[in-house]
Amino acid sequence: MSQQIRLSQFVITYGPGSIIEGIEGPRIVPTSDIGLFVSGSTLVPWDFEISDQRMSHGLLDGSRIYRLPSNAELGMPENRYIYQTKPFPLWRLCLNSIGHRGDFYVLYQASSCPVCGNIGRKGREAIRFIKACSKGHIDEVDWYFLAHGNRTGCQQSRWFKWHGGGGALSKVRVECPSCGSSVFSLGWAYGQNWRCSGRYPEREPLNSAPIRLGCSKDARIIQRQASNLRIPELLTLFSIPPRYTNLHNLLQIRPIYENIIGSNPSSKTQFAQILNNLSQRSRISQSVASEILNYPWEEIQSAVQDVLSPIPSSYRELILEEFNSLILGSESGIPPVHGNIPQSPVLIEIDPNMRVQAIGPEGTKFRITPIRKLSTVTVQRGYRRDVNTKDKYPLVVPTSIHDPVDPQQKWYPGVQFLGEGIFIILENDEKVINFSSSEGASANWLNTHCNSSSYPDHVFRDPQMREELHPLFVWWHTFSHLIIRAISAEAGYSSSSIRERIYFENKPPKIRGGILLYATQPGSEGTLGGLIALAPYFQDILGTVFDQLATCSGDPLCKSHSFQSGFYNGAACYSCLLLSETSCDHRNMWLDRNILLENLP
Repeated sequence: MSQQIRLSQFVITYGPGSIIEGIEGPRIVPTSDIGLFVSGSTLVPWDFEISDQRMSHGLLDGSRIYRLPSNAELGMPENRYIYQTKPFPLWRLCLNSIGHRGDFYVLYQASSCPVCGNIGRKGREAIRFIKACSKGHIDEVDWYFLAHGNRTGCQQSRWFKWHGGGGALSKVRVECPSCGSSVFSLGWAYGQNWRCSGRYPEREPLNSAPIRLGCSKDARIIQRQASNLRIPELLTLFSIPPRYTNLHNLLQIRPIYENIIGSNPSSKTQFAQILNNLSQRSRISQSVASEILNYPWEEIQSAVQDVLSPIPSSYRELILEEFNSLILGSESGIPPVHGNIPQSPVLIEIDPNMRVQAIGPEGTKFRITPIRKLSTVTVQRGYRRDVNTKDKYPLVVPTSIHDPVDPQQKWYPGVQFLGEGIFIILENDEKVINFSSSEGASANWLNTHCNSSSYPDHVFRDPQMREELHPLFVWWHTFSHLIIRAISAEAGYSSSSIRERIYFENKPPKIRGGILLYATQPGSEGTLGGLIALAPYFQDILGTVFDQLATCSGDPLCKSHSFQSGFYNGAACYSCLLLSETSCDHRNMWLDRNILLENLP
């Protein structure tokens, strides 16, 4: 049996350690060295590599990126599985109370109900509850303890009677059919701390017994479909100059890049010899070598120097590099309007002649620049299980695997998209925030930005800078959400199809920000020119934005919610600002209508 998911879902939503609802019940996705690149298989990660130096060297310490192959790519039928999964949890609930000859369900761990013999899907469901801790461990609930407590002597552990259901958890009790013991209710158990077993079922071989190594953290019972059970840690970067053509991508393929560093070829003949040697040793395909050599030597030589140029080593610096590149592109174009146009297809394209200007309610001028082509690389670095409210620092569990040939080399799952976007900044770096104010929303955010010790590191892009607390960042982030909602209302787009990137540069005396709204996922609205076609109508969209800003159906309660230290939002609710999780880059945090109301542009 197989369960189909989109290739992007593996990175954006699921991935190793996630629980998917399969046809025959829930299953956990193992790490890809167990589920995909298994020993003896012809599938190897380098055959599906995404080459992106900014991501690999800037954020992943030299690790490489693989993508999930499709059935069509491998020449396999659509109903044939590629990635193997493992049943989890194993405990099931048989709802055939008539067949049990009593007013109870049966909780069991077998292929069929031990009381009525039911083996079909009808009247049977996988148990909804598992145990998890903030280090990323998950395991089955200890149902034996719920029935027996600290009592010993009873050997019944195969199945239990389940009383209650459909109401409060406090009404649900697990009873031992042998000794009749029923000590704790599920409601009581749900609120308790439990000893963690230290189990990572996604790292266990598919047919192995559970491996429990122990753990010092407390575990909590949680529903297996809870959104906080697995929060993916995603990193997304755009392809920008100087590495912005398909030729650059080809030169960043690891075997080619390593040979460029070692030899620094000075002629096309010498470079052709390097590529042919790699092809003969099966390090690259002959088609890759031929495609590179089709370009003029001057373009190849220039691209070689580009891929050898230094790369920023922090997420914040990489995002600022994008910001400055987009500002320059909005003025001069990408590729530049005046200059040599590369023969290789570009991965980002900006025509400065398409930019327009929109005016805010107080006369502030916005520069709206359509981006006709945009390439993104998204990597799932790991995930967190934010299951214990007392633990502010849940561990990020890496999703990396080791190379099957070189154990020192790591691989992370990723996905590459092409789409379009709209880049929005203020003309001439006009300021919109009055930092001299000693009261109000801006002052509260700025004071918290200067004293942010009450916030955990993982909620920030850069834990050292914590720029998300700065009032100018909040201003742009709130503005971004209002624009996405206005586009949804005025142009009919689903807000979930548009993503955001908030830019913020705080290098006194230069303090500025901007936003990029983009649609890149295949099948989403706005990837075929629809999003950039809205640029000429942005004056009307801004009118809608500030109309929506003024009122909220949650007022006066929403507007009166003032931001204070320790909070993540000010005046913000689902009626006025919050978006779907697929759109917001910051999990609907760092929003405040009052920031804009106090600082109308």
